[in-house]
Amino acid sequence: MAGSAATLAIAGGAVLGLAGPASAHNYMIASTPKVDGTLTELPKAFEITTNDKLLDIGGSDSGFAYRIVGPDGRYYEDGCLAVDGPSMTTKAALGDSGRYTVEWQIISADGHTVSDEYTFTWDAPAGFTPAAGTTKPPVCATDTADDGATSATTGTASGSTDSASSDALWIGAGGVVLVGMVVAVLLLLRRKPAPAADDEPDQD
Repeated sequence: MAGSAATLAIAGGAVLGLAGPASAHNYMIASTPKVDGTLTELPKAFEITTNDKLLDIGGSDSGFAYRIVGPDGRYYEDGCLAVDGPSMTTKAALGDSGRYTVEWQIISADGHTVSDEYTFTWDAPAGFTPAAGTTKPPVCATDTADDGATSATTGTASGSTDSASSDALWIGAGGVVLVGMVVAVLLLLRRKPAPAADDEPDQD
């Protein structure tokens, strides 16, 4: 019994060890603009890069958000964003110089929602034409038909989702293996043969 229990514990630890890295929350490792940095020219896009693939299975936009809030409280994004591997981007647009806040939300590789915010300073160059911004977070408008009809979406355009799907698959497979090993050990314990009885009676 003790040996079987030890074997089961070791096997279970090995399975959990495989699933552990895939179940950790994503965290931001780089961004454009930089945290507390100063921009002196408008980048092509705003970007947040995390330590692992983002969970954007099927190109679903649910749970992702990218907002840029100006010192005037207005929003300077278009509501559209793109998810590609560990990164999320949105088109850059800013108003007058000042302190801006980036608000972001992602779906981590382990399926949990992760959100945070940071600030940066915008020092507009000479001749820059500021964007007007909006009073409410904008919604991305994407063409869905040749006749020009549009539908509202928050606008995630998925990149590769194979890795995120594989992470979820490995976690599920690890659980199945662990359950199978528990059942196998229990069956072995139940089938342990009873001590054989003496075939010949004792002779005095």
